[in-house]
Amino acid sequence: MVRYILYNDDIQVATFSVHNSVITEFIPQIPELLPKQICHATADGFASWLRERAVDLNSVKHRSLMNELVGSRDRTTIAVRTHMFSISDTFTCFEEGEFVPRLQLCRPEDQNTVSDFILVSSDTSLRSLRISTPNASTDGSFTKTWKYEGDAWWLYKIQPKASTEAEVAISRVLRSIDWDAAEYCYVGKYRKRVKTKNFLHPKEFFEPYDSFRFFFDDPSDNDDVIYQNIASLGPEFEAAWKRILLADAVFVNTDRHMRNFGVIRSSETGKILRLAPNFDNNQAYLANPSGTYSDGMLKIYMSKADNQDYTNLRILSSELKGNPYLRYAYEASIPYVK
Repeated sequence: MVRYILYNDDIQVATFSVHNSVITEFIPQIPELLPKQICHATADGFASWLRERAVDLNSVKHRSLMNELVGSRDRTTIAVRTHMFSISDTFTCFEEGEFVPRLQLCRPEDQNTVSDFILVSSDTSLRSLRISTPNASTDGSFTKTWKYEGDAWWLYKIQPKASTEAEVAISRVLRSIDWDAAEYCYVGKYRKRVKTKNFLHPKEFFEPYDSFRFFFDDPSDNDDVIYQNIASLGPEFEAAWKRILLADAVFVNTDRHMRNFGVIRSSETGKILRLAPNFDNNQAYLANPSGTYSDGMLKIYMSKADNQDYTNLRILSSELKGNPYLRYAYEASIPYVK
């Protein structure tokens, strides 16, 4: 059995033990600096959180990378061998008696070697490099990799052209009206790759709602419960959530599951700082599962709309006007803004 220390931005927050790739013990030490899902978790609860946070091994590229990098497809093994390093949160782990500061764990040039493996099928041997890649802690179904460019981390994704076009177009429109949304940019001329800039500041971590919901008395996945829970955090959280919900209705995003939204927290105090920006719209608009646009979601949403929803829709509709790609969304909004 091997004992590990769990850190949040280099602060020891818990310990856990692993035997034959099974987590056998988890002891929280500073609950306020832990994700809400594991503040008081058992070993099984911690293992569940670790699996949900891990790379999606349904992707052939992801499986090949993990096999090349750590020689295993077991998610617990992958996590501990890459020290749980992530860009989206600030948690790391080390065997008891070992430690490296988080910001020294992953050199950009090493991670870019990993990205070459994903993006250009490089045959570079990775196992000897012992890289703590954030790819191992990046969930989601599309093939992804982090790259360091300029002074920021960017998440690259390989996906169908329709997904890339939807993601970039929606991001541009929302950011142009000053709604909090992640930045997405095209990569390459064929529009089958997209990159998005890390939206976290230093000393911050993202906690998906799937984990954060355990902060509330009712952690169920009911839409009305989720709304009330987020609204209880304060008017600025409610306003931000309403903008995300309206955008999803206008752009037919049926993929707003509980890991596709969440909160930003302080890694120093655990304080809830703000709602995470609108991100992950690659199954929205014409990239939705049907491949066609429907105003059904907007009709349902507006049937219960309040004054703020109508104001938000007028702002969004005005920006959609004249956008040839998003014309179906604009046309659907017209009856509500006259």
